[in-house]
Amino acid sequence: MKKIFLVWMLAMIIVPSIVFGQTWKPAEYEVSFKIKNAGLTVTGRFTGLKANLVFNPSDLAKSSLSASVDVTTIKTGIDKRDKDLQEEQYFDSDKYKVIDMKSTKLYAKDGKYSGIFNITIKGVTKQVEFPFEFTKNGNDGEFKGRFELNRRDFGVGGSSMMMSDKLTVSIMIKAKA
Repeated sequence: MKKIFLVWMLAMIIVPSIVFGQTWKPAEYEVSFKIKNAGLTVTGRFTGLKANLVFNPSDLAKSSLSASVDVTTIKTGIDKRDKDLQEEQYFDSDKYKVIDMKSTKLYAKDGKYSGIFNITIKGVTKQVEFPFEFTKNGNDGEFKGRFELNRRDFGVGGSSMMMSDKLTVSIMIKAKA
């Protein structure tokens, strides 16, 4: 009876990681962006990341990645600009607290990985392809990649002619198994 119980316990621990993929817990991260504004490159970052990372490179069909960042954590190096970015014209943080992204499909591409993600900003959801790298060293893993967005697709920044429509988002997450 003890052997059966032990086998059952081991199965309950091992089977979920085989069937559902490896669960990774973020240990450190960086979510940053860059955009041209009035001819200058503006960079910024978000903190307040929450992520659910289930990833097995040998079984991408059972893997899923999702994350969100708190809009009010935006930092560009200029406090007044950070405050302005909370206003309705930009992120409207009183109404929309987070930016979400969730994979709908993950696949291998060009020796790396990629996925189709639903990105939601200001209540608008768009699909974006996000190519990324994943490296594993024992119980440590790192996800990193970047993608472009059109801010106007999400109603961010109004019709400003000074600000580029395109911005680049970079994400790096170091995680523990």
